[in-house]
Amino acid sequence: MNDSELSPQQKLLLAMHNTGAIMGKSGKSVEELAVLTGIPKEDIPQLITDHTAAGYLGETVDEGGVKKYFLTGRGIIRVSSLFT
Repeated sequence: MNDSELSPQQKLLLAMHNTGAIMGKSGKSVEELAVLTGIPKEDIPQLITDHTAAGYLGETVDEGGVKKYFLTGRGIIRVSSLFT
């Protein structure tokens, strides 16, 4: 599977998985996710909203007050299903 075969939704989840964003401390900000995925920064919040509603992402706030997002257990299973 290559990047051109992935939807923006899949790219976001896969990038989070590949960078180890699987708990609060390793979460990624909107800006970091835009850089990692190549998805425009203004499109990331809607993807986050959709994935959070589906139970794939969790949210935390770092010491600097920046929201960070991470994969939940359900999100990890969703990413794993991309390979089957």
